[in-house]
Amino acid sequence: VPGKPVLTQTARGLLPRSVPHVDAAANAGRAALLVEALTRRPELLLPATEDRLHQEYRAPAMPESAALVERLRGDGIPAVISGAGPTVMALADADTADKVEALAGTDWA
Repeated sequence: VPGKPVLTQTARGLLPRSVPHVDAAANAGRAALLVEALTRRPELLLPATEDRLHQEYRAPAMPESAALVERLRGDGIPAVISGAGPTVMALADADTADKVEALAGTDWA
């Protein structure tokens, strides 16, 4: 959780009124992939958590969150902006939890 909040109304207002069908289909497919990744194949968590519907549009309102997600994903750690943001959710096991904390730094709760 970052120190600077973003109002849900503000975050929702940044979303486009419509998205390309290909992006909506990609996210729907990733939802199914996420179930497989969480239940049987954790190696699929990184691709299963890719987003094409909201994170890029909301990034200007939460640059610290977007930057953290990019750092984590760049190191192979599945991470997303949670809901309307700006909270970041990282999916880490015991082996990567310390790495998540190190990449987040001290400005995150």
